[in-house]
Amino acid sequence: MSEFIFVSDLFVEDCGGGAELTSEALVAPYEKEVIKIKSSNVSKEIVDQNRDKRWIFGNFYSLSLQNIMYIIKSNIDYSIIEYDYKICKYRSKEKHTLVEGSCNCHETPYGKLIHLFFRNSNMNWFMSEYQRQVYLDSKSITLEKSKVLSSIFSKQTLDLIDKIRQENATKTNKKYIILNSASWIKGTQDAIAYANKESLEYELVSGLSYHDMLEKIGSSYGLIFLPKASDTCPRIVIEAKLLGCDLVLNENVSHKNEKWFSTNSLGDIRQYLESRVSYFWREYERE
Repeated sequence: MSEFIFVSDLFVEDCGGGAELTSEALVAPYEKEVIKIKSSNVSKEIVDQNRDKRWIFGNFYSLSLQNIMYIIKSNIDYSIIEYDYKICKYRSKEKHTLVEGSCNCHETPYGKLIHLFFRNSNMNWFMSEYQRQVYLDSKSITLEKSKVLSSIFSKQTLDLIDKIRQENATKTNKKYIILNSASWIKGTQDAIAYANKESLEYELVSGLSYHDMLEKIGSSYGLIFLPKASDTCPRIVIEAKLLGCDLVLNENVSHKNEKWFSTNSLGDIRQYLESRVSYFWREYERE
């Protein structure tokens, strides 16, 4: 019998983004216990029918504000996995400031409701220590009801990464990869400017399957990734490090200086990543 409802805007069947891949790596080992529901399909009726379940919210941009309020008032057991910064309507205070001159979301009905949504959650999971600190500073969460999860990788994916790295132990391709993304936060143009300034060979990459993307990264010399604002725990950076690439990063890669990532031991990084699924689910073990 399913004990959990996992809500997300999209799942890996719909999109191969970092949040969706992390969510799938979490859910897959417990798929018999988890019902997946798109946030746009959540209704008061579904909430009422599943009050006995434990709810987990991933990305919930498509969850209506009315339903968020209903969930809070319903006193159901729920937790949140935060992939970005939904306390801001742009999901980035920096982008909000760029577009409108400042971010005043904490003063708006939207911001106050999202603050309440996090505040009433039984547990809030974050991708990096920096991201969690932003929420602690905003008073939207408490230290006791928050933990850092990081991006999640399945054992199969980690095995594949190890295999690709071994196959490319001697890198003959001296090009750097730059993610060709339309997303403002990914900083594609900044990465191109850096490569040109430093006279580095580079290749813009997009539209590949996940497997082909790993192969492309693994066969390349390095990765240039310079996000415009806090990118909470970008998978491509972790993948590139595990694939033996040289990394050109800025301080907006929020997990860059965390102990588990900053080590030179790829084995220790893998061990940490492999531990995260059980670390997450131990929180939900019933006595």
